[in-house]
Amino acid sequence: MRAYDIATLVISILSLVSSGVISFAIFYMGERMDIKRNRLDVEYMARKFIIDHGDEEIMFLPYCVIASGVNRHHKHIRSIYNDFDALPDDVQKEVLRQAKYDYSLIKESTWVDAGLKEIKDFAKHYGFGDTFLYEGEKYFRRAFDDHSEALTSKYNELEDLFNDSLGWQPKHLKTLKGTRKISFSQYMESYYQAFVLGKNEKGFKKEDVPKPLDYLKEAKNFPNCDQEEICFWMMVSVRKLATYVERTRHGGYMDGIQIHGIIDRGDALPETFEDMYYETLMALYELWLDEEYPRKYKKR
Repeated sequence: MRAYDIATLVISILSLVSSGVISFAIFYMGERMDIKRNRLDVEYMARKFIIDHGDEEIMFLPYCVIASGVNRHHKHIRSIYNDFDALPDDVQKEVLRQAKYDYSLIKESTWVDAGLKEIKDFAKHYGFGDTFLYEGEKYFRRAFDDHSEALTSKYNELEDLFNDSLGWQPKHLKTLKGTRKISFSQYMESYYQAFVLGKNEKGFKKEDVPKPLDYLKEAKNFPNCDQEEICFWMMVSVRKLATYVERTRHGGYMDGIQIHGIIDRGDALPETFEDMYYETLMALYELWLDEEYPRKYKKR
C-alpha cells in the first residue's frame, strides 16, 4: 500500500472517530441539559405546591404521606391530600425535602391490617375488653368511609368520665379538679400500668376492675349513641392500643428508643375525622416500623 493510501485511510479513520466523539459529546450534553431541566421543573413544582398551600395547610404534610400511601386515588375532603396524591413520586419527595420533612414515601398498606390484628390480640391477651374491631373493623373504617367530614371538635377525648378505680389521680389533683373522675386515656394508662406492667402496689384484682374498653362502651352508651361518636372513640382506642403494644415490646417505656422513619403529626391537630383517621394510622405505621426494623434502627 502506498504512503498516500495509508495517509488517506488514517485520515478517514480519524475523521470517523472524531465524528463519533463529537456526536456522543452532543448527546451527552443534551442528556445533561434534559436532566438539569427536569430537576429544575421538579424543584419548581414542589416550591409552587408549598407556596399554594400556605404555612397552615402545609403542616398537614405528614398526614399527606400517610394518605398517599394508603388512599392515593381517593377523593379527600382536605385539598392538600388530593393535590399531594396527584404529584409524581419525585415531586412528592422534593416537596418533603423543601419543607424539611425527613419522611420516605409509603409504597404498601399491609401494615394497617397487621397492626389492627396485633392490637386486637393484645387487648384480648391483657383483658382490655371488647375492641369493637370485628366484621372487618367496620366501626374504625367507617370513621373514614362514612364520617370523613365530621368535626373532631364535637367530641372531648379528655372528658372526665371514669371512676378512678385504681387510684391513678393524686388526692390534691382531685381537689383541684373538683372531681374524682378521670379521662379515658388516664384510665387506660392506670389499667396498663397495673395489669400489663405489674405496677399494682395496692393489689387490685383484675376481675374487680372494669375493663377499659367495656367501661368506655358503658360510659358512652354505645348501643344507643350515634355511630359517628362510636367511630370517634374507635379511633382513640386504636391509637392508644397501638401505643401500648409498642411500649410493651420495650418493657413499658420508650425512653431512649429511636425508630427510623416514623411520621409525626407535628403541630397540625386533626380537625376532621379524615385527619384523625390518618393520625391514627401514623400510630399503626410506627408499630410496623418498630417491628420491621428492630435491629437496624432501634438504639438504647
